[in-house]
Amino acid sequence: MKKHSSSPSFLIVSLRYIGDVLLSTPLALSIKEQLPEAQVDYLVFEGTDGILQKNPYVRSVLTIPSESKNILFYTSLWNRYDYAIGTNPSDRTAFYCACGGRQSVGFSYLAKKEWWKKLLLNKCNFYNDQIHIVPLILSQIEFLGVPPKPRVVVGYDDNDEKLMEAMLGKEDYILLHPYARKQYKYWPAASWAALADMIQSKLGIRTVFTVSPDHNDKGHMDAITASVSSDILRFPKSVSLSQLAAALKNSKAYIGVDTVVTHMAAALDVPMIALFGPSLVRHFGPWPNDYSGTTPYGHSGRVQRIGRITVVQKNWSCVPCNQEICSITNKDQMECMTAITAEEVLSELIGVMQTAPLQETGDIENDESKG
Repeated sequence: MKKHSSSPSFLIVSLRYIGDVLLSTPLALSIKEQLPEAQVDYLVFEGTDGILQKNPYVRSVLTIPSESKNILFYTSLWNRYDYAIGTNPSDRTAFYCACGGRQSVGFSYLAKKEWWKKLLLNKCNFYNDQIHIVPLILSQIEFLGVPPKPRVVVGYDDNDEKLMEAMLGKEDYILLHPYARKQYKYWPAASWAALADMIQSKLGIRTVFTVSPDHNDKGHMDAITASVSSDILRFPKSVSLSQLAAALKNSKAYIGVDTVVTHMAAALDVPMIALFGPSLVRHFGPWPNDYSGTTPYGHSGRVQRIGRITVVQKNWSCVPCNQEICSITNKDQMECMTAITAEEVLSELIGVMQTAPLQETGDIENDESKG
């Protein structure tokens, strides 16, 4: 390993969505495991910093508005850190890394217009979306000689657990999270309702739905409630991400769509089903902690299982298209999501609840015959 000062300072620049910030946390873990006296800060967009709350490996979090191009803030960061590490190939990320770190490392695509990043940054790596985002981001610290620790970190504490136990009770439950940032990732309300009914009638376990403060999400939950025939529970109010982490950790299983909560469930080693439509599972699928390869998932759509994670995606020639408008209907409701049935999700749920953690089960299992 290369020699460093006894307490080097690091700035991790993650200027994307909240799920992207979460999937960058193996960086902080890896640095602190190798260099316990290091100081690790983050720079993120306002509204995404909650996922770093109670993360034991992060000292402080700097935030900026997503539309901000404040030159004074750039200059205020000048050489404040020994190292600045970018986690995505955006232009702003490159600028903040170059300003903030005496040594800077970032990403770029192969496009000719990005030539300047190689001049601006001390080290500029190719952003390769053919591999999973976790090992890709961890490759940013190879030049430091810091061994990668491919484990996503979600923080919560005893107070969070006590609050969620008071809210949800001690009886076993399966947690369902039907919301996503974009409409094209939604699974139909009628499908959620059918699944909740089947879980309770066939498995005899409570289903608990999360809630969201977003108005569109409230409408989706209302539609689910109107379609369900059995009594279901839902959170009486929206909760913090650390509180939600405690609820996830104490659940018997989790079912959700392509969103940050799904990545949280994977990080907490909860038996889980992730419902994916057009998204690139190979790059953004829920990360199985301590997986040692570059991508745990194949490129084409299908049911894929690894450890306690099952990703359900249709085995269609157009999947994954990585588009927000369906090429079949030209609408934001994706046909590949609508076609996933409650019955197949229930079947996968029963299987994953009986599965041991990854370190006990070994390698990935891809099911080409389903989905």
